Amino acid sequence: MGGVFGFADPGLRIDRPKFAATQATLLSHVPWAQTDWYADPVHPIAIGHIGIGIFNPGPQPVWDAEHRRAVVMAGEIYAIGERAFEANRSPEPALLALYGQYGDHFAAQINGAFICAIWDSQAQRLVLANDRFGLYPLYYTLQDRRLVFASEVKAIIAAPGFRRELDLVALAQYGRFQHLLGDRTFFEDVSQLAPATVLSFDLATGDSRAARYWTFADVPDRSKIGFAEAVEESGRLLRLATTRRSDRTYATGVYLSGGLDSRTLLGLMPTRPVHSFTYGIRNCRDVMLAKRIAQAAGSQHHWCDLPDGRWVLEHVDRHLELTEGFHSWIHSHGISTVDQAREHIQVNLSGWDGGQVMGHPELENRRLSHPVDVRALATHVFERMNQNWTWPGLTEAEEALLYRPAIWRRVRGLAFDSMREELGRFEHMRPDMRTEYFAARNHCGRLTQNMLAFYRTHVEVRTPYFDYAVFDFVSSLPFEYRARRRLYYAVIARETPGLATIPFDKEEYLPTDRAWLREPHKLGVKLRNRLGRYVPGLFPERPNLYADYENYLRHELREWAEGILFSPRTAERGLFDPAFLRSLMARHVSGRELWTIGKIAPLMTYEMMLRRLADDVKI
Repeated sequence: MGGVFGFADPGLRIDRPKFAATQATLLSHVPWAQTDWYADPVHPIAIGHIGIGIFNPGPQPVWDAEHRRAVVMAGEIYAIGERAFEANRSPEPALLALYGQYGDHFAAQINGAFICAIWDSQAQRLVLANDRFGLYPLYYTLQDRRLVFASEVKAIIAAPGFRRELDLVALAQYGRFQHLLGDRTFFEDVSQLAPATVLSFDLATGDSRAARYWTFADVPDRSKIGFAEAVEESGRLLRLATTRRSDRTYATGVYLSGGLDSRTLLGLMPTRPVHSFTYGIRNCRDVMLAKRIAQAAGSQHHWCDLPDGRWVLEHVDRHLELTEGFHSWIHSHGISTVDQAREHIQVNLSGWDGGQVMGHPELENRRLSHPVDVRALATHVFERMNQNWTWPGLTEAEEALLYRPAIWRRVRGLAFDSMREELGRFEHMRPDMRTEYFAARNHCGRLTQNMLAFYRTHVEVRTPYFDYAVFDFVSSLPFEYRARRRLYYAVIARETPGLATIPFDKEEYLPTDRAWLREPHKLGVKLRNRLGRYVPGLFPERPNLYADYENYLRHELREWAEGILFSPRTAERGLFDPAFLRSLMARHVSGRELWTIGKIAPLMTYEMMLRRLADDVKI
């Protein structure tokens, strides 16, 4: 929830104190939310900050000595240039000093995870900036030559006179990919601030300028480095990033699954005691393996059961409020744990998308890493986004049947065309990394990163895998090192050897590239699974999924889902064909098809988003 908000209104259409207070209220989701805002008594601007009292706890804005420049920020600075930034030092004065020295180039000097807004009264400018990866999302509009910005869209579209119009490209993207791409939101004229961007707004003229100070193309080339050296340096950098983010200033914890990302961070953390958390169905692989990892690493472990779908109904409104529809409700599982987590920790050391950085099985798909040409790449990326990178989504035929004819004529082909346009932004980059960078921005940045939003209402979040030095070094290595998780396995074996002997993921194989260890264990797992099929009860049941959303929707959630999909309110909106919605739900309830939930849940989420944010929107 940590963020900033405000506006610059040269046309004097906004009551400054009143709307600043409105923005603060809209962004305050928990009783411990702390808001500060400043409305200039002379100039038509306001800036504000919201947090939970852990990072950036002091009053904001912070002014320079001459009281000419003010800053509000959320997040942290880890280094300025090559010099480490002291953990107990307030970052706001450092931001103002850098801006005074470098102007709009100040953010390029910072290694951190942050967003900020600077009001320069002397130059009559309002400046927004974020870190390389946009780890704190920020949205803005320049509609009618005024700047309104906030960490959530709801605090922008509430501006007096704002014209709410649906972005039909976003609708098409959400229907096919279950998330948005690039800088889009669900509304025309509202954009997400792109990562590594400084946006300046001139109060006198109403002109604005957005400039990127870093892109993935700036990652260096280390194609000549040897594998052993790559493993050693990757491990050193990841350990350093983890150590910096798990200092004794805050009580730090880790969310464990059966995967590799968080277990590696837990193994690298230098301090104990530490709390770890897992959610999932009793005896599922994640719960079982996380328990073993916690025991081996010596953490104080907490488990949150998800026995049936009733927990979804308890938390769905809060999830929608915090993620604003950017995140379908079938990704909301972690929200069930945040109250428990806040009792024990202040910072979640998140393994968020560590596999995207360190290497993952998709790298073995040479159609993505070494495509024939850019047209072939667009075809393959579209297929993966639609069917593989999250729950399988709507097919071409289903998309054609979903929309009312008048809407279909307007959205037909937009999903693919807009994806191809976004992919084109990466065409000039290193060929074997183009898809990786595209996924880092559009899958990590626009889908999975939404999980951090609801954690941040209760605890702060740090993301060691997106440390600048870690990302730059690992991404610069030869493609073959990251393929088949070769580098990742070697780093785990070198840095946290005790955790390399615990299986991971759905197959329960060992995370090692040492064939003499991996292959016998793999054979044993296959034999156990085969015997288990022929001799029921021989081995304890191990469900694959931590949350059985498919069956939730057939049972506990069916009435709720049909109440949304089949309601007159949905039909009267004129977007979706009611007969197709009934057919799609009937297919799911029949149980004759798997993975239909990836087609249904986003449509429900989209309708819920409209009811929450835009019932009066123009279509």
